[in-house]
Amino acid sequence: MKYIVCSDIHGDRQALIALERIKEEEGADKILCAGDFCPSGDMEDLATDFLTVLGNCDRYYYFDKMIPRMNLELDFLGRKIIITHGDRYSAEDFPLSSGDIFISGHTHIPLLKKNSKGVMLLNPGSPSRPRTKEGPTYAIIKEDGIALLSFSSSAVLKKLSFKL
Repeated sequence: MKYIVCSDIHGDRQALIALERIKEEEGADKILCAGDFCPSGDMEDLATDFLTVLGNCDRYYYFDKMIPRMNLELDFLGRKIIITHGDRYSAEDFPLSSGDIFISGHTHIPLLKKNSKGVMLLNPGSPSRPRTKEGPTYAIIKEDGIALLSFSSSAVLKKLSFKL
């Protein structure tokens, strides 16, 4: 099982196409988006195997096929994954335990760390409107852990292992 994780695409069709290509190359099951997808044109048709939550900017867009919610909860090999945009909720608002994963976006600033409870906090940054020197970023969640990567070079910027 493997997920590509992004946030804050803001209607960038080329970023979506690149994410879909990365998904195929990696053999990932889905792309998880932490909001502000902001679809335009045929973006919903291009977003195959794509799950998104509502971001603060998404309220200005019409979703024809996707029905985003404020939060999503998924199971990943016995770990709970909570996805929210990050403008309303934080990890403390959910019943998360050590080893669980909390994904948020909103800031366009990549983050990957464990909090004091052992919950993995992930903000994949933005593939289209980055706000850091790392440039555009995304993440991959796979069986051995989480990696934060450069969108332009796929270089690993940071990694957290699931092993204790």
